[in-house]
Parts: sequence; structure tokens; C-alpha cells
Amino acid sequence: MEIGWLEDFISLASTGNFSRSAEERNISQSAFSRRIRALEHWLGTDLIDRSRFPTTLTAAGHAFYQPALDVVRVLHRERAEFRGLVKRDARTITICATHTLAIHFAPSWIVALRQSEGAGEINIKMVAADLHDCGQALVEGACDLVLAYDTSAVPSMFGMARFESAAIGADIVIPVSAPDEHGAPRYPIHASASEPFPLLAYANNSYLGRLVGAALETWDLSRRARPSFESALVEALKGMVLASEGIAWLPCTAIATELAEGRLVRCGIQNQHDLQVDIRAYRRAERERSIVEHVWRRLNELPKFHAYSA
Repeated sequence: MEIGWLEDFISLASTGNFSRSAEERNISQSAFSRRIRALEHWLGTDLIDRSRFPTTLTAAGHAFYQPALDVVRVLHRERAEFRGLVKRDARTITICATHTLAIHFAPSWIVALRQSEGAGEINIKMVAADLHDCGQALVEGACDLVLAYDTSAVPSMFGMARFESAAIGADIVIPVSAPDEHGAPRYPIHASASEPFPLLAYANNSYLGRLVGAALETWDLSRRARPSFESALVEALKGMVLASEGIAWLPCTAIATELAEGRLVRCGIQNQHDLQVDIRAYRRAERERSIVEHVWRRLNELPKFHAYSA
């Protein structure tokens, strides 16, 4: 039996979808299915009810889920301990955040957290990663908290009962372009309905990629969009927009300075093409180290951050 089989099973229990879990695990769907079958063969029972959609766990699958989660978490935590990646410092908490939030949101939020009444000494190790890796780190015990975007329009792995969440802010993802010589958007998307525009797109398997992709379909803009660049990173898209290469939907958190200075401008009708997202903190549902419990109480008492909106 391989630990990867357990990780596959945990992912499938979260997504309820073989294709999505195979993508998360970065393997083909056929290989993923074989690994789940191998785990079931090793256990001697079916874990997945394949007659339903979304895929659900059998009674044995539900019974096996928590032990599998515990085994994976302990193994990864101990491996990290031996590698010196995780130190059991009573005052240190490890936070994994998506790249944009780690760069543009976390610093001021951490300052406010440390300055809150009764905070005391809090040492923080910040790790920036994509959403999937943040989730895996939380499941495996490699971090204590995750900071990520959330919206009901795009489900994520954090919707499971094994996680607790707290709303700590809100952001707005808006379409922007570089300005022309008159300060107007170089690529206005509210122009003629037949006029195409260059789209600087997120990777399809990224959280913002799924959010923006679904919105473009809803707004009937996908037929006009001409993807010319793709990246999973907000900062990469932002750089291309500043270079006048097209339009991107970017979080206001990441572009407040550029909007205020006029180096980026909205290219859609006010609010019509905006996407509201929450900023949430996530933790494991079971009781944690005292520093984690302490920080969780403090962050729930902080004022909620709201992104700058031009």
C-alpha cells in the first residue's frame, strides 16, 4: 500500500469527482482510477459508490476516511519534522496563503492580528502556494491555517466538514487594462458587441481561472475574448496588463496602487463585470495546539478587510 493511494482517496472524498481529483493529483484519470482500485483491493472492500454522481463513499469508505486522513497527516507532519521544515515552537504558527493574498493582504492583516488586544507573542511562518497545495498542506498538517479566496460560484476543497472557516475580508476582481493617451481604457469591453478583445487569462485549473471563465460565459463575453497569454499568477497577468498587452480580471487588493495612479483603469461598465469574492481563513476542525486556538479567536475578533474599489 502506498501513501499516495491514501492521498488519492482523500482527494476523491473531497471532490466527489474522479476527473477533478485526477487533475488535483496531477495524473491521468485512468491512472487515478487504477490507484483507487488498488487501494480497495488492498483493503478488500469497495470505498467508492460508482453508481451515483457525484461520486459518494460507501459505508466502508466513510469508516476508512478519518483513519486515512490521520495516517497521512501524521506521516507528513513527522516527515516535515525530520526535515526541519516544521518546528513545534509553542508560539509559532504556520500560515499557507495563495500567492496574491500572501503578497498583498497578509502583511497588513498580520500586523493587525499582532496588535489586537491580548494577542501576545505570535511568531508566523508564511508559505505562498496555489490553492490545491494550500489545501494539501492543511490536510497533511504541514500548516495550521490557510488564507484563500472563496465564492459560492466556484466550489473548493474547503467545503468539507473537516474544516472550519472564518470570513476575514472581501475583495473585488475587476476587468482592467492599461489606459490610452486620453486616460480611457485601451481595450474597453463594453464597445461594439462584435469587437474582440485580447484576454490575459488565468490557467483553467486555477481558482480564479474557473471563476473568471464561468463569468465570461454568463456575460456572453467568451465569444469575443481572444486569449493571448495565460498564467496562474495574478502578478504575471498584472505585468502583462501594465505592458498594454490586453485585459485581465485582477483582484483590487493587488492593483490598488496602480488604479490610484492611473496606470491601470477599469475597462468594463462600473460594477457590471465585477466579481465579489470573500477572503477566508481555514483550519482543521479538531482541536489544535494552543497557539492555533489563540490565533483563531483573535482573527475572529478583527475588523473585516474590504478591498479598495475604484
